[in-house]
Amino acid sequence: MVATFFLIGALSFVVVLFLGSLIRIIRQWEGAVVFRLGTYRGVLKPGLRIVFPFIDRLVRWDIRLLTNDVPGQSVVTKDNISLSIDAVVFYRIRDPGDAVNKVTNARASIGLAAMGALRDVIGSVPLDTALQHREEVAERIRANLDDATDPWGIDVQHVELTDMQLPHELTRAMAKEAEADREARARVIKASAEREATTKLAEAQELFARFPALMELRRLQVLAEVGAENNATRIMMLPDTILEFSSGPLGEFLRGGEK
Repeated sequence: MVATFFLIGALSFVVVLFLGSLIRIIRQWEGAVVFRLGTYRGVLKPGLRIVFPFIDRLVRWDIRLLTNDVPGQSVVTKDNISLSIDAVVFYRIRDPGDAVNKVTNARASIGLAAMGALRDVIGSVPLDTALQHREEVAERIRANLDDATDPWGIDVQHVELTDMQLPHELTRAMAKEAEADREARARVIKASAEREATTKLAEAQELFARFPALMELRRLQVLAEVGAENNATRIMMLPDTILEFSSGPLGEFLRGGEK
């Protein structure tokens, strides 16, 4: 009786273990490629799936959006300027079967293909285009890389150029050029302001000549401004006629009181 119970328990354990080895859980974000006796049998859908042990082999792929860093690459532009560029590739596995069967190591191959596409595109554009139109350049790199990886069942979604390092001498030259350009614009703005101020002064002179009382109002305004800034300053106001040598008091004093 005990032996029979032990045998039944052992058989039950073996059956459960065998059934457990048959069942595989495929997650929603996975693509499981199954090979049966070395032959490609397809991609299993998410959920509970039956896989025969020692006969079937699973290769799981993450079908979510993946990233691959492209380390700094020394690239020469069309106008023979050396750049060091870092990039990030965003891609998705469209067909896990092709990613397994048509390329040895898809992740490493994407990195190598990205290096080649980066050199090809950057080498065909001048430095100014690479710096000022980075999004367009990145889109060209993405298109070239997507064409190269399409037979592998991989879709390249986006390429981001994270860093562009210029030679130190070129950086200093560009800084000097930018400084000179800003100084030239500052001089143009200053000259334009002086011209406008001169025009306004000429208009004010004509207005003061037509209405002399405005000059007195301007003097009072100047006194108010000076008094607000420097309270200890003393200003003595003299009429204009006292400074006239011909008919003013100063002229009479210099002539000894003679008329």
